[in-house]
Amino acid sequence: MFTSTGSGAEATLLALPIASPAEQPVKLASLAAASWQIRPDGSALALSFVTSNDSARIATVDLRSGSTRWVTPDEPGVRQVTPVWSADGLAIYYSASRTSASSLTDLGIFRIGADGSANARVHGPDGNGAELLGLTPDGAGLRWSRIRAGGSLDVLDLTTGDDRQAQPNEAASEASWRLARPRALVVTGICCAGPVGGNGTLWLWDDLSGSSQMLLGPKSDPPVAAVAASWDPAGSRVVAVVYDRSSGFGTRSSLVTIDAAGGDRKAVAGTEGASLPLWTPAGIVFLRATSQGGTEIMLVSPAGGGPQTLYTDARPIGRLALINP
Repeated sequence: MFTSTGSGAEATLLALPIASPAEQPVKLASLAAASWQIRPDGSALALSFVTSNDSARIATVDLRSGSTRWVTPDEPGVRQVTPVWSADGLAIYYSASRTSASSLTDLGIFRIGADGSANARVHGPDGNGAELLGLTPDGAGLRWSRIRAGGSLDVLDLTTGDDRQAQPNEAASEASWRLARPRALVVTGICCAGPVGGNGTLWLWDDLSGSSQMLLGPKSDPPVAAVAASWDPAGSRVVAVVYDRSSGFGTRSSLVTIDAAGGDRKAVAGTEGASLPLWTPAGIVFLRATSQGGTEIMLVSPAGGGPQTLYTDARPIGRLALINP
């Protein structure tokens, strides 16, 4: 599932069958929302709709019937954003802030029933606010990022309210999760300035104990900058987007696979220019920009062989999501 960017803030949500690449993508919805997430069973969307210059509300769209409904109340001056479904699909988490022309006040993280009932704050205000990312694989933790330069990766324990942060002394972003501990892949060292890929470093983080292990980066052998990654379906190997650092600052990305300890590195042929990988049962899906400014969705076998084009869009594609009905 992916979004194709249109004019202004509009985008089209499309579903593409990986197992049947000859099929055209199916349009699911037209979005004019800042953020969205698919319900765990794939039946509905939760969205944040901008209702005025300083306000936004959470709504849901039933993808089977096409019906829509507001979930959160209308609160002028409050932006309710980054909705995340609960594991059972019966509630939605979101972050909220009060905005004006000159200030932003974080209001915290909230949970509300999908029917609009039982709205309650689950985490208090924290600096400039939060961007919610999703749940941990067991559904017991809420993944979120602090709104700051470079972001962060935090996990809020939904039972105890305790919060744990990966690499707390530097900017960090999540890459991928698996079921078994240590389960989180985290990227650090990415900066808006400097060479493409920066000092991107891929870590394996145990979000329960707090320990971490470097898997790929400028200090690995051979050195690379790692900027994105995905677990394989079994959670035993990782595919990563890397830039060569063995002889200067390479500017062309490619894919490599490694084991869960960072060893047994293997290049994936034909993946120059790859970004945003997703390792699926059908193979590794990734994006690649075209020379005309569009985007290709590609599929390649981790065992080798040339990549296959699943879909080409004349516009940028900024987000991929794998849905298993």
